[in-house]
Amino acid sequence: MRMLKPKYLLDRGSRVAIFSLVTSLGLPSGLPSETTEKLVREACYNAVQQREMKSLWSYRVERHEDSHIILEQVIETVDGPVKHLLTVDGHAPTPAQLKEEGDRHRSSLKNLADQSALKKDHDEDTKKMEEMLRAIPEVFVFQDQGKQRGLEKISFQPNPDFKPKTYEQRVLHTLVGTAFIDLHDKQIARVSASLAHRVEFGLGFLGRVDKGGTVNITRTRVSSGVWQVSMERIDLNGRMAIFKSLNRHKDEQRANFKPVAPGTTFAQALEELEKNGPADSSKSFRQ
Repeated sequence: MRMLKPKYLLDRGSRVAIFSLVTSLGLPSGLPSETTEKLVREACYNAVQQREMKSLWSYRVERHEDSHIILEQVIETVDGPVKHLLTVDGHAPTPAQLKEEGDRHRSSLKNLADQSALKKDHDEDTKKMEEMLRAIPEVFVFQDQGKQRGLEKISFQPNPDFKPKTYEQRVLHTLVGTAFIDLHDKQIARVSASLAHRVEFGLGFLGRVDKGGTVNITRTRVSSGVWQVSMERIDLNGRMAIFKSLNRHKDEQRANFKPVAPGTTFAQALEELEKNGPADSSKSFRQ
């Protein structure tokens, strides 16, 4: 069995738009609209500041892909994430799978162009994320729904006065849903949203995102004021001729978050993986 390769089926811009929403909301309850808008702007600013800290993390990710359950160790680096396969359907990877992964890692180390591409993708994602965070207060209209189990429930819908300027903003502007806010850190704890209508690009010739797609994301506090995505379920359909094929069905959970030394490179992360080895790779994701 060959190692299953990740599928990048949703264009990066749309992913950035979705994660921008997730990392920006933080509203106290029962506030006048003027105060709410001010706090949204403050929360977006805080999210941008957190991203500019460029903290790195390692974690385990369990993802469902092509009827398989894949467990990986991920180490974030300044060059992009390093992924190490731990199990497939609860079983240790085969020698062929490990060889394929090792060959890919060695190729990236030797090929400066590959590393440059990883760095470029990372920098572009960061820039787009920050641009979307700054736009969030204008994209949506927010309404307080009261407290639930210590969290503040906030509903959101597209602001009819907002005029999207980019493809990412157009996708973001279709979302309708609710968010649950941790008021201590002014961070989103959970978000559930759906696309209210179909989005077409170039009258549909350049692509589309179909109505009814859903986004469900949970975030976890991993240290003081720092939150990370711990669950992500995305079900989006469409076609993006100007980007990559869009047909995303993602089911992913993350756990065991640990800080990574600032400035860690791709090569250093690989060295760390080789040094420690997959000694505990057979452990359950939820242990």
